[in-house]
Amino acid sequence: MLKNNLKFIASLFIVHFSLFIGLTSCSENLMELNKGKTPLAIAASRDSIALDILNPTANALTYNWTTGTNYGTGAAISYQFQIAASNFENAKTCNLGKNVTSIAFTNEELNSILLNELGVEKGAEVNLQARVIATVLAENIEPQITEPLLVNIKTYKPIAKNLYLLGSASPNGWNADNALKMNAINGTAGGFTWQGRLLAGELKFITALGEFLPSYNRGANENNLFLRENDSQPDDKFNIAASGMYRISLNIIALTISIEVLDAPEFSNLWFVGGFTDWNFVEMRPDLLDPYIFYYNAELSSSNATDVFKIATAQDFDDAVIFFRPAVNGQGAGTNLSVVKWSIAENPQDNQWSLVAGTYKIKLNIGTMKIDIVPFAPFPMIYLVGEATPNGWNIEQATEMQATADPNKFTWTGHLTTGEMKFTCDRQADWNGAFFLASAGGISPSGSDEPMIFSPNGSNPDNKWVIYDAGTYTIELDQLQNIVKITKN
Repeated sequence: MLKNNLKFIASLFIVHFSLFIGLTSCSENLMELNKGKTPLAIAASRDSIALDILNPTANALTYNWTTGTNYGTGAAISYQFQIAASNFENAKTCNLGKNVTSIAFTNEELNSILLNELGVEKGAEVNLQARVIATVLAENIEPQITEPLLVNIKTYKPIAKNLYLLGSASPNGWNADNALKMNAINGTAGGFTWQGRLLAGELKFITALGEFLPSYNRGANENNLFLRENDSQPDDKFNIAASGMYRISLNIIALTISIEVLDAPEFSNLWFVGGFTDWNFVEMRPDLLDPYIFYYNAELSSSNATDVFKIATAQDFDDAVIFFRPAVNGQGAGTNLSVVKWSIAENPQDNQWSLVAGTYKIKLNIGTMKIDIVPFAPFPMIYLVGEATPNGWNIEQATEMQATADPNKFTWTGHLTTGEMKFTCDRQADWNGAFFLASAGGISPSGSDEPMIFSPNGSNPDNKWVIYDAGTYTIELDQLQNIVKITKN
């Protein structure tokens, strides 16, 4: 009997607890569906603001509003947000949908809306009106509309999103349709930068391709910009005194500019051209370590006993193209020879080098303005020498490479131990013979093409490769181009 009474009491407890949970859940659902009776009201994060051109992506203004009421219908509420400069007949309307009770604008967004959609003047103040319309998604219920909220706002004159180089100093000259675009500086409003080669001449900046106005010109001095908006204003340009590599940094808000001469070569590509190439342009090889040095190592053949060449800065014979030339017309082979450069437009004297046909190694340094033109006869064999090689430092027994069909190229595959190595061209016992050496002392093979130093009389400088990982290697050496590739298999 007692056992049955206990079961009955337990059953009653479970029923009552379930009812309690159900009523609680129902109450919560009712609260979600019932928006209460709070009137719809709007507020702003500030009552006045001067929009900040220097911080375009920063938050300028935030509006918040209450939910309003759905009058106990359980229906959802949809919101519209409106702003107007004068009256709401010409308002900007944002349809926000349900469950949205705020909206925010950045400086750039709000400035653009005021100027481009609401007709506010640049740099003007306006009492911006804002309101919210709440529509209950049920029949026969009038929308709720807040009283207009006023915020005093001052706009700014927007700046250009793009900037281009224009002028005789620019590589693309005065062609406004093809002006060079600068790079916008991320995170710096109004900031632009550009790096590259400029010619001697004039320079200014335009904001749109094909349009000469507006432009940013030279201001009061070489560090200031001036915004030129019509033809009646001064058209002063920046003067680039000499061609070369430059970095330009400017800010069209602060109207500041820096034009910096870089310690870099004026040209990154050069072309060998002349009778030896049937006046076709053949690109020279830049040094892998020194950007001022260019090589042209080749067999120079001609139907004539002698022929000529010069070195071009562009693949064009236009009178404006600059060529590197000998200081004395007709200069032949030699080392440390003086070099000049000019275009035919600058000087009609068309100086050229003159050589007997043959194989040459040509090295031009546009930093020192010197050239080496050295006849070259390939060595019949190249040898490995050093503790990493099979025969160690015994130069007379230095390890022979394998010749190929090209007399300038050799290969070798075999075992290298840890240690140093270099290449001897003649196994000369007194070590005063010819060597191919590493570009720097103690470097490890890169596995890619790398430059070698050729030393005709002894190992100078005595730069050696270091093998840190013993194993089987393949070596490919080109004695004409001074290039080697040492790859671990």
